[in-house]
Amino acid sequence: MKALYINSRPDAHRNPGGDNTQLTCTRAAVETLGVEVTLAEPGDLERLSGYDLAHVFNIQTPESAWRVFQALQSGGIPIVLSPIYWDMYEYWAENALRDLSRWRLLGRVLSRQLAARVYLCWQKLKAPRNEEWKIQRRLLSQAGRVLPNSASEGALLSNTFNLSRGFKDKIDIIPNGVELEQYRALPDPDPEFIQKYGVRDFVLQVGSINPVKNQLGLIQALFSLPIPIVFVGKVADAYTGYGDACKALGAARGAVYFVDHVPHARLPGIYALAAVHALPSWRETPGLASLEAAAAGRPIVTTSIGSTRDYFGGEAWYCHPGDPQSVRRAVEAALSAAPSEGLRSRVLSEFTWEKAGQKTLQAYQRLLASQN
Repeated sequence: MKALYINSRPDAHRNPGGDNTQLTCTRAAVETLGVEVTLAEPGDLERLSGYDLAHVFNIQTPESAWRVFQALQSGGIPIVLSPIYWDMYEYWAENALRDLSRWRLLGRVLSRQLAARVYLCWQKLKAPRNEEWKIQRRLLSQAGRVLPNSASEGALLSNTFNLSRGFKDKIDIIPNGVELEQYRALPDPDPEFIQKYGVRDFVLQVGSINPVKNQLGLIQALFSLPIPIVFVGKVADAYTGYGDACKALGAARGAVYFVDHVPHARLPGIYALAAVHALPSWRETPGLASLEAAAAGRPIVTTSIGSTRDYFGGEAWYCHPGDPQSVRRAVEAALSAAPSEGLRSRVLSEFTWEKAGQKTLQAYQRLLASQN
């Protein structure tokens, strides 16, 4: 079987994220099962002969994804789609209530919570008139198989885009995972990191620095908590101002460390140094860094927005990214909790790239069987 892999996000190479990791690790997993994978760029789809199917990742940049679909469809190639989707309505509501005068006023009149609910309803009602929504719906409708990362994501896609009952028949849930060999044994602390930064037992967040990951909110929530904070990840190109704001607030607080880049192979040793991993994002599906931190035996604090509960159940501490007290309470609870092997065992048994690869191959086989 020959497959073509494409991340539809045009800036994926400049600003690598979880979609890059999902594509790369899925590729490695299916290749061990005999699939021959070729990687292509969204703008380089002229030579399309000889492939049994194409696997497209990401609908967050719908216009680019649709151009990819059109090229593949003109070449007669069946398409598998990993949407990697969660809506941004709560993030937009937070921004509106903070930055737009009419929404600030409504927040004062109705209460911030009720105004946010009005905003969410308004966005959902008008979404079908939005061109990006229409394209995303078209992508989901025309893909041969759709591979959400959780049952929650699958249900959200069906409901958000008003898809027919038949849409559920072409869904294959493919969980995100960790590299089992990296975490089969508990990782040892990274000596190079200790030597360079001289800290351990810190609150850690691994991920690109941008407003959705909410690094600024984490610093604000923990401003008076006497524990170091370490961020591992580069500032996204589009958010240099946000990165500057994070670093300025970190300098005012003190004991906040920004590490631009660490090779992925060294991350287990850095997770091992942390007291807790905190990812109070505005959405996660479920957050690869949270999975890895759990596999490394660390307590995790994660967002309540997204598919996090599908993965972590009752074995993580949840917070709302817009509520600093919620974030702080979750971090303090995780810091004071006794170590638990439960979540680590669950991740290593249920959420590995090996299992993701097996389920992905089964989805390919279903698609090809349906073509005959």
